This record gives sequence, C-alpha cells and structure tokens, in this order.
Amino acid sequence: MKKLAFGIGALGAFVVLVNPSLSGGDKDLRAIIDKGIKAQGGAANIAKFESSTAKGSGKFYGFGEGVPYAGEFIHQGHDKMRVQMDLNVMGKDIKVIVIVNGDKGWIKADTMLMEMSAEEVAEEKEGLYAEWVTALVPLEDKAYTLAALGETKVEEKAAVGIRVSKKGHRDVNLYFDKASGLVVKCEHMVKDVKAGGKEMTQESYFSDFKEFAGAKLPTKVVVKRDGSPFIDAVTPEIRPEKQLDRSLFEKP
Repeated sequence: MKKLAFGIGALGAFVVLVNPSLSGGDKDLRAIIDKGIKAQGGAANIAKFESSTAKGSGKFYGFGEGVPYAGEFIHQGHDKMRVQMDLNVMGKDIKVIVIVNGDKGWIKADTMLMEMSAEEVAEEKEGLYAEWVTALVPLEDKAYTLAALGETKVEEKAAVGIRVSKKGHRDVNLYFDKASGLVVKCEHMVKDVKAGGKEMTQESYFSDFKEFAGAKLPTKVVVKRDGSPFIDAVTPEIRPEKQLDRSLFEKP
C-alpha cells in the first residue's frame, strides 16, 4: 500500500546520520478519495501491497550533486522497512542498509553499523506514515480528518488537493489529477534530526503509472525538499508479498 517512495527518508537518514471543518463537505471529499481508490485498481488490489518488494534506480541529491544509486526496497505495513542500496560517492562504492522495525532502527554503511536514536526512528516512521496515506484505503477510517485545499495544477495538469489529518501525526497534503483521479503529488513536513530538527517541506511527484498485480502504481517518483531536488527514482519492478521473512527487519 505504498507509492514507492519508501526509502526516501532512509536516504536522508544516511546523509545526516486545521481546522477540522470540511470546506466543500465531507461527502465531496470522500468521493474524491473513492475515485482515487478506484483509479488505483480498487481497495482489494491496493491491499495486496501492504507488504511489498521493489527494485529500482535513480539519483540522490542529499550530497549536493546527484549520486546514482541502485537498490531494493522492502516494507511491511507502515512500521517496518528495509532498504539496500549501492551508491558511488566521490568515486567510492558504498553499500548502505537501512532498517526500521517498530521502535528500532539501524543504518549500516559497508562495515560501519549505527543504531538510530528514538527521534530518528520516529522521523523514519513519520515518512512511512505519509506513504501509507497515499494508498488512500486507510482514509476510509473515520479517524482521519479531511479538509479541502482547492484546485491547483500539478505538472501543468488540473488537480484538486485534500489535507489529511490524524492525531499523533503531521498533516499530509494529497493532490489528485482531476481527469484520472490518481494521486500525483504528496506534500508534508520532514525534519533533519542531525541538524537540530530543521523542518523542510517535502514534495513527492508521482508519474508513469503501471499495473502490478491489479494495482496501478507510479514507477517514477521525483522528490524535492524546500524546492530543491532530493530524489529522482525509477522503480520498474514492484511486487506484493504475502509473507516476508522476519529476519529481513532484524539488526544487520
């Protein structure tokens, strides 16, 4: 149940080792959500990806210049993930593993292993939560509050925005393509824990949707932080997993 940007927060970790009233009406906003779920292939097909694996490549801009990477991304629900990436930084090949398992997390760069602080784990999980929200199916739960953001344009195409709020989490803004109903942009705040909790606006743009096991998912994700490039990701291989080995989320 992801938008395939999982691992984005993990790369960041590696670098830095409303009002509840519903403008437009709750019924109208939930109609947009329902259209989005249908556009993605329906709730049953989306649910297949609650646990999944994906392989892809792209560029990471956390060091300034874009650094090419190739990797595998594994997640289970919205509190477990494993990211394995191969990067070349200043001519040196580096293998990075980032794991989040509930309230624990680790980052391994080649032979160096670091345990995440509680604040770092919480930040990673907040990113996983934002990805969880983009699946839309969770929003059928009345614990989520919706607010209209109005009409806008995303990549020059007409879109409509909805703010998603839930107690204990930061707000997530979702933008739906008016023609297709698909979520084409997600916006939320992120924190750089290693930089004293500096806050940034993260915008993720989704495109090149393809069908996998009945679900329509984006194979291209472009991420910006405060307007600057952060990730360009292409993920041509995505598959749902019925059961993942528990050891994948253990200390590497």
